[in-house]
Amino acid sequence: MRTFLATAVLAAAVSMTASAEDFSADTSLANDDRVVRSVSIEDLKAIAVAEGHTITEVGGEGEVSVRAKTSDGLIFHLIGTACATQYSDDCLGMMVQVRYDDDDDVTEAAINNANLQYAAVSTWWDKDGDTVGITRYVILDGGQRMENVKINLQNALALGPLVADVIWPVDDDEYYDWLFDEEDQE
Repeated sequence: MRTFLATAVLAAAVSMTASAEDFSADTSLANDDRVVRSVSIEDLKAIAVAEGHTITEVGGEGEVSVRAKTSDGLIFHLIGTACATQYSDDCLGMMVQVRYDDDDDVTEAAINNANLQYAAVSTWWDKDGDTVGITRYVILDGGQRMENVKINLQNALALGPLVADVIWPVDDDEYYDWLFDEEDQE
């Protein structure tokens, strides 16, 4: 049914050229009281590690991007946006993305319904790329405390699976049948 973007994980594992050094992070950059008006690759790494996640790739979605995994196995991306402009050498915004492989159960109606139910994130469907994505966009203009940036990450990671439940609803009858089958086997 819904699976993490396994193809990307496999491709990254095969082609990963980053050293272990790329996965280290100075978590002091993610200090709650630090105000940021832009973020760098080091900031993104610090945010992920400070929140207890494991970095699995650096630079796969552009120069200022990190792929990481939660302790529950949810894979997500932190991607810098509006980078290297006349206003900053770093990125003036960032996206948090959770992605799933699509399947025959994905419909435009389900994507639209997910967008209506969870407006704090944008749900999208790349039919050609066989991907369903959930994105939370953070604009850093005027500055934000790192605490707020990390809360945006927490919200996106909490909403990703909820959005997936809208797109791939659990059939209660099927769930209970499975549950009772498990109990019968004991």
